[in-house]
Amino acid sequence: MTHTDMDGVGSAAVYTYLAGEKPERVIYTEPYLLAEAFSVLRRAGAEKIAFMDLGMNPGVFEAAKRFAEEMARRGVRIEWYDHHVWSDEWIRGIRESGVDIHVDRSTCATGVVAKYAPRRRESVDEDFLREVVGGVCAGDIWRFDHWRGPWYLRLVRRRDSDEWRNHVLETISSGKAWIDEFTEKVKERFEEELRALSIVEKKIKVYRADGVRIAVIPWTRGVEASFSAALALGRTGAEIAAVVSRDGKISLRSTGYNVRDIALILGGGGHPRAAGARVHIPVIRRLVCVFTPKPCIEYAVGKLIEAVARHRGRGPS
Repeated sequence: MTHTDMDGVGSAAVYTYLAGEKPERVIYTEPYLLAEAFSVLRRAGAEKIAFMDLGMNPGVFEAAKRFAEEMARRGVRIEWYDHHVWSDEWIRGIRESGVDIHVDRSTCATGVVAKYAPRRRESVDEDFLREVVGGVCAGDIWRFDHWRGPWYLRLVRRRDSDEWRNHVLETISSGKAWIDEFTEKVKERFEEELRALSIVEKKIKVYRADGVRIAVIPWTRGVEASFSAALALGRTGAEIAAVVSRDGKISLRSTGYNVRDIALILGGGGHPRAAGARVHIPVIRRLVCVFTPKPCIEYAVGKLIEAVARHRGRGPS
């Protein structure tokens, strides 16, 4: 079970490569949907479950602990590989539930898997591993110290189909870091992105919450949230950028503010400079948003402003 972005796919691909055999099933999900995902896994009848690139948050921890304890009683082995911020209590609680957990913030999740996952493959190509880990991490954690970072970042997007994710996973797990088909896919996305960014720039709105400027951008098809956020931060000089979807999903980015703390207040999580959460939109408002996203986005922004104000009330980040 892994995340829906390139780091999630890369993690699963490297795990599969090192194992030397294909998993029975790969499930893609978001961290805030983990509680629902546990229900699916309970019925799966698996002997081993490996979680990767899926962070923990306060709303999921107890459910995760109960799930791990139940699986341990059934004799199911669980491994967990992640690079997001975990509290010591979460790590200790999950480990005490019988999970082989590895949380390492020095790299991306693909790098965590490469460092800690069991190596059952007869022969491991270390140059191949360095290429994949370097490229995926360069894009995922925005350090861009590998030339393939911007390419991997665009190769898999969260709204891609699982069919495409599986194709990328199978290609990389076969020992191929890149193929011509990937190049053509990313070229198409570059062009789409450039067109969409011109639209994004016109939709940026700046709000204030207890002295903190928040640049809000509606989610736009064709542009990853990180790129929209970077554009908004650069154009407005705001402390926080928030990419908001009509379904209440908020992606937060900042160059100097701890947005993970804000995401935690909203029931999400992530990194200090890149985090996210999902606000529950009331049913009546969601019905209106079938025709226009504005009411749902405004509701989510209101909750975000409240969260920032609450965080400021506790002192500086």
